[in-house]
Formats: sequence, structure tokens, C-alpha cells
Amino acid sequence: MLDTAATRVPAPPHPPPRVPDVEDIQRGYERLDCEERVVRGTAVRLFTFPGGNRDVSRTVVCLPGLGASGRSFAPMEPLAQAWNLLLWTPPLKTPATHTPLQWNLSVLNNPEAGLPERFALLGSSYGSLLSIAYALEHPQRVKALVLVSPVASVRKVRRLALSLSTLVRAPQPLAYVFAPTVARVMGGRWLPAEGRAEIVREARRISPLELMRRLRDILAADLLHRLQELRVPTLIIEGGRDLLVPPAAARDVAAHVPGARLEFLEAASHLPYMSHPEAFNERVSDFLSRHPD
Repeated sequence: MLDTAATRVPAPPHPPPRVPDVEDIQRGYERLDCEERVVRGTAVRLFTFPGGNRDVSRTVVCLPGLGASGRSFAPMEPLAQAWNLLLWTPPLKTPATHTPLQWNLSVLNNPEAGLPERFALLGSSYGSLLSIAYALEHPQRVKALVLVSPVASVRKVRRLALSLSTLVRAPQPLAYVFAPTVARVMGGRWLPAEGRAEIVREARRISPLELMRRLRDILAADLLHRLQELRVPTLIIEGGRDLLVPPAAARDVAAHVPGARLEFLEAASHLPYMSHPEAFNERVSDFLSRHPD
């Protein structure tokens, strides 16, 4: 059964500047605490909100998109008093013996990760692919799923992914220069300057090779036929102006997940939690409150 809702979010009176000030690129979202955990020999950055909820029974692990860090979830701070938000950042480099998806699944489930026995998962874009795969592989550990700009199959996004992979092969200085443009496309018109700065900063941290390997994970993804196996409350949030994962792809995912709830934020693009945090947080809070266990 598919529960859908389209929401028109009032746009801010004026869009932010197209490109953040140069000095702003090194700031943005610095208020978060950062802990580095070594899991299976690789470093994982875990961001949390100072003074936030630390009740492990209310843990929500947030998995970011391609090339982003957990710090990109900083606009979810209003939820931190009610929920123990763990903003996870995958290792910047994964071993050649595994695909990045395989390695991140094993790292998430490793005792060294220090995660509670059961938790909710919130994943954006590539993080949604990781969330789906984890919920299928370890259903006993997942209380609820929030999938943002969901990726479960390449059928709807293959052409764009191939185009992006071509850009990623460019020399690193060229990728460095184009990072603000990529942030602009991903975040849309209403992505604030500090959000754009965060995307630019993280895009410049990850190597082109690692980014290419993660793109190959997306190109190989075909979990659509397995979504019917999910037996966990699921909320899907999609931006109506997403240029990377089209709304049709989100509808496709929602149609295959039993009992999924689908919410559209019409004015948002690929990163609704950054560009339209009030509307996004309202829907996530309502969903998690309905499924605390």
C-alpha cells in the first residue's frame, strides 16, 4: 500500500548567493562535535549535536550522499533534543578487496562501530542505497527507514550517473574548480551558503578514485525487486525539483515497499534536509514519533 502526499513549501523571499564567499567554504556547520572511530582499520567520522539526546533507544543513524559527510545533516538540529542523531561519515577510502557498499555494510555492522543493537536509519541518495541494503541484510537491527532522494535501481538514473562518472575522471584540480557548480545542481536554488560550502568542502576531500568506485556501486544497484522483503516502517522524502533522482524513481521505490509513506517537497531539489529543513524535519519528526520502536 502506498501513501503519498505532495507538499508545497513556501519559498524564502530571496534565494541565497549562487556561490558562497571564499572564506565561507572553510566554515559552515562547525558547531557539531566530531568523534573519529576506527572500524576494521578505517577511520569513520561521527558527528553529533552538543547537548543532544543520548538515549540509545532513540538512536537514528544518518547516512549521507555521495561524497558528503554526516555534517551535511546539521540542519536536522531541531530533532536532536528528541532523538539521538548519529551523523555518520563513511571512510574516505575503502579497500580494493571490497566495493564501497560492501565495506560500509560490514563497517556499520561491526561491533567497533559502537552502534546500539537496534536503531532507525536515515539515508540520503547513496546513503539511501546503503540503508536499503543494510535493512535487507540485517532486518533485526532496523526499527524504521527514512529514505531521502532514494536510489534502489539504476533504471531511472543510469544516464546521469554515467555523465557524472565522466566528470569524476577529470584531474583533481578540475574537480576542485567544479565543486561549487556540483553543489549548486545538487542543492537547488534554495540551498543556503553554508550548506553549499559544506558540499564543496567535502567534495574536495574525497579522491576521484573513491568517488568513482561509489558511482560504480550505484550503477550496479538493482534492489528494486527486493524492496518487497522490507518489513520495517518506511518514509520516503523526495524533492519535486530533484535533477539527479527524478520523482518517478521515488514513486517506483515507494510502490515496491510495503506500507511506505511518500512525501514530496515540491520546491526542494536533491538535498531537502539542507534546503528546506523546517518542512523536512516536521515530516521526519512525525514519522519517527509514530514508530519509536
